[in-house]
Amino acid sequence: MGIYVNRTLNMKQIAAIGFDMDYTLVRYDSDAFEEMTYKEMKKKLIEVKGYPEILNGLKFQFNLAIRGLVIDKPNGNILKLSTYSKVKHAYHGMKEMDFKSQQKIYQGLTIDLNDSDRFAIVDTTFSISYCVLYMQLVELKDNNPELNLPDYKTLEQHVLEALDISHRDGSLKSQVKKNVKKYIMPDPDSVKALERFKKHGKQLWVITNSDFEYSKLLLDYAITPHLEDHKTWADLFNLVITLANKPKFFTDKIHLLHVDPRTGLMRNHHGPITDGVYQGGCASLIQKHANLSGEQILYLGDHIYGDVLQIKKTCNWRTALVIDELKHECDALVKSHDLSEEINTLMTEKVGLEQRLDEIFDREIEKGKKPDKEKIQASFQKIEKVDKKIGKLIRAHSQHFNPYWGEIMRSGVEPSRLAGQIEKYACIYMAKISDFIDYSPRSYFRPKKKKLPHET
Repeated sequence: MGIYVNRTLNMKQIAAIGFDMDYTLVRYDSDAFEEMTYKEMKKKLIEVKGYPEILNGLKFQFNLAIRGLVIDKPNGNILKLSTYSKVKHAYHGMKEMDFKSQQKIYQGLTIDLNDSDRFAIVDTTFSISYCVLYMQLVELKDNNPELNLPDYKTLEQHVLEALDISHRDGSLKSQVKKNVKKYIMPDPDSVKALERFKKHGKQLWVITNSDFEYSKLLLDYAITPHLEDHKTWADLFNLVITLANKPKFFTDKIHLLHVDPRTGLMRNHHGPITDGVYQGGCASLIQKHANLSGEQILYLGDHIYGDVLQIKKTCNWRTALVIDELKHECDALVKSHDLSEEINTLMTEKVGLEQRLDEIFDREIEKGKKPDKEKIQASFQKIEKVDKKIGKLIRAHSQHFNPYWGEIMRSGVEPSRLAGQIEKYACIYMAKISDFIDYSPRSYFRPKKKKLPHET
């Protein structure tokens, strides 16, 4: 895999590199973790919200949702948007919506995602199980009116509350603690990349919303056993900030506590920030004590809003996004390349046929010359024949990607909303931290020139 560049980033100028922990520094088995989360949410809905036992019969389907989707809460619809916030693909519950159904509701309008009362964004890997369960509950409600399930909007609220409860009461983390090997995927190459950064004089920071106990568990498992130049993760990282409360960490002033890594005990911290483990604090504070400008700090995370967007708006740190799904997406692009070329060739042929038809009708309208009906009919038949070939190839092409939503980074020919957010807020992006292993810590990342429509 590679590192993909949206904006120029000179690593020689980067003095400190910060990392989110979950799904960034520490890789999860997404399928296993989301299935466990899904089961916990169903349990909470039944035990806390009084939902019927029939929910126990629902089965987790990891591919049913992808990152970047949008939930239209009052209508029970799940939307895939283009980078211009236009609906390109939609499901009502688990039923795919045709173009007419989409148009009837959304009329080609730009979706206002600032309307949080109506729309919810599936913007992290942690949100997959939440979206899957919501889609299934909408389907269950539609097919079983006798169950008297709440309206679509309340369903979404209850699923989100069940997810929040599962996080707050420790249900999810306790499962990980019991079976770390099942949910966490060690990546020795990522540790090599980290130690290489350290050799080049980079400060390494961890900034995570997880508490110290959980952070220690994961770092002990995923980092320490693979170190060559350091004894433990505590020797590798200059700063470890736990319970950072992102995105508020990047915007608010929060009190800093010092954590004793041997005991986990905490005390108020005053004065200079030295290497060690802390809780809370804020970006401006650690930047000030490190005596660095925002342009000298690179932060890597997996959450568009919590890790990347707020940084760009408030801190001026450089940003990188880790997208676990990217490897599958790139592999699928390679496998489907020939199909894409064939589709492009047929589209060029179709455009030529349509232009010739337009010229015939132009002559009729502008010069009063009656068209040859047989030629017109023949042209329409040729276009229909090409359309059928294109449709067949598109279906074959989509089989290489998500079976429900297709490409994660595209909505038809346009970039998806997710791809647009990545381009706007992430200087670079990659599938995993270990992708840095193939690049010098002094690399000068430069974006390729993107052709504008009038330049092609």
